[in-house]
Amino acid sequence: MASSKDSLTYEEVIERMDEAVARRVYWIAAVITALGGFLFGYDTGIIGSALIYVTPYFHLTPFEVAILTSFTSVFAGIGALVAGPFIDRYGRKVLLITDGVLYALFAFLSAIAITSIDLIIWRSLVGFAIGADTAVATGYISEFAPKRYRGRLAIWQQLMIFAGMTISFWAGFFLSHLPPSVNWRWMFGLGVIPAVILIALRFYLPESPRWLLIQGREEDAKKSLARLGIHVKEHIIPPKRELGFKEALSKPYVRRVILIIGLWLVFQQVTGVNIILYYGPYIYKYLGIVGPMAILYTAISESLGAFEYWLSYYLIDRWGRRLLGKVGYGGLFGSLILMTIGAYFFYHHMVWPAVYSIFSAATLFLFFFHIGVGGVGWVLQGETMPTEFRGRGGGILAAIDWFANFAIIYIFPLWLPVYGMFSFWILEDVLALAAVIYVFLLVPETKGLSVDKMPQLFSKPLLKIREGLKES
Repeated sequence: MASSKDSLTYEEVIERMDEAVARRVYWIAAVITALGGFLFGYDTGIIGSALIYVTPYFHLTPFEVAILTSFTSVFAGIGALVAGPFIDRYGRKVLLITDGVLYALFAFLSAIAITSIDLIIWRSLVGFAIGADTAVATGYISEFAPKRYRGRLAIWQQLMIFAGMTISFWAGFFLSHLPPSVNWRWMFGLGVIPAVILIALRFYLPESPRWLLIQGREEDAKKSLARLGIHVKEHIIPPKRELGFKEALSKPYVRRVILIIGLWLVFQQVTGVNIILYYGPYIYKYLGIVGPMAILYTAISESLGAFEYWLSYYLIDRWGRRLLGKVGYGGLFGSLILMTIGAYFFYHHMVWPAVYSIFSAATLFLFFFHIGVGGVGWVLQGETMPTEFRGRGGGILAAIDWFANFAIIYIFPLWLPVYGMFSFWILEDVLALAAVIYVFLLVPETKGLSVDKMPQLFSKPLLKIREGLKES
């Protein structure tokens, strides 16, 4: 629909947003939004250190270890699904603030748990908050980000996840010197501090202009746009209303987004990143490294990601998502082969060659995951769903990620005492090879493409989508 002198179409407003320069307010908003990623990283990563101490404290069986570790992911998947309709109906900002409250509450309750059942319940509900946050964070950033900066703004989510994970292992290392009866309580309880900071800062955020316009809230949208440095005086002709759930899933392009990006998020998890992170200290303990040193090995491997994520931040809007995915998943495959060799050494009672090989493989694995898999996956999750279905669609994709994570981390502690590590890493080798094939066959390039053009890209035939879409 053409605009008149006194009015603008929704598409013209979006074009102004897409072509804007990313001023300081954009970066501040992206970082504040991504603070939920910090809590995601800390609250999921700290279990790797705490598990060494809560296992003997509560006399946990391997089954209970699997439940305690994996149910966070189950409830994260549920949280993502529940959050989706809430996000589309009530807005992005309300959910972002609510998440902060849930993070603080359940981290505190985890720290004061009296029984193993208490701990499992509160840790699971921390997962609910994590899942809800992952349903909205990168989608919200993608909705206000200019298209040429979108990758760098949205990847702050993964930068913060990495920061939270890294700090969780160093906190676990230093707190492990406290008495075993209280050190794990401090590990869980420290998550309250960043959660309270997050709650305060998220009140600063503007609501998504795209969402406001879809809701018909023109004046609120103009105020939000003004905060982003885009001043609109004309009347804005409203866009189409949000898609109903059944209507959205009836559209081939929505189903293709769920299939293609959902597969990325599945492979992102089942190739084993959270086996290395959640169970890293547990694995080193299995190899014979005990106490704080078991945590230190994982802390060192993850800390090297500081350089790796900044490299991903630099490359994502230059190389694009597809090339980084090829490098990332290809590197995971190579590092998992080395991991399998380390497990082979251990199987033949060559302990120190096994430790060195597994430490090297874990460090190499995290290098490639940080550069081309983790952050890229969350960027794709946030930018590919249509705006009128982004909350619910992002929730579906986040839930896929979390349920895949649950499957692999639930299996590992049950597999380990029965079949050993060697066969488990063989399984991971096969999954990583499948991931490489998938990236080459299906993953498109979305760099520099407006989020409102994603339906056009994913409307192409399945095996043609990887060819991308050139903007006119």
